[in-house]
Amino acid sequence: MKRVIVAIQNTLVSEAILIALKKRGMFAEKSLSGEPQSVASLCGMLFADTLVMDVTRFGDGTFDNRVKTVTAVKKSNPKITICIVCDNVSDGELSVKVANAKETGLIDAFFYQSVPSDYIADVISTM
Repeated sequence: MKRVIVAIQNTLVSEAILIALKKRGMFAEKSLSGEPQSVASLCGMLFADTLVMDVTRFGDGTFDNRVKTVTAVKKSNPKITICIVCDNVSDGELSVKVANAKETGLIDAFFYQSVPSDYIADVISTM
């Protein structure tokens, strides 16, 4: 059974993804903090094999903060799969950074927020 941590600030998006993951029989839990060390600790405590985060312009979800989170999580669990959800419509520059992170191997996958949560869950289930 896949164990997925969802660290997404937007409640509607995070709940939709959580429901879709659970509908496919995965264990899915929401991180209440976006702070890198807190997310890393939760991933470790729950033996997560996948982390899904969003990238935003402000708050805990900034690209730089998410890079810190990836570094902290990979330090304790180098085999964890990292997925990023971003909004390509309102922030094209940010979505380019996320695509580059995939290209360089920093993350394993990325999705646009406009993609249905069922699709995101289906892809995660195959990773």
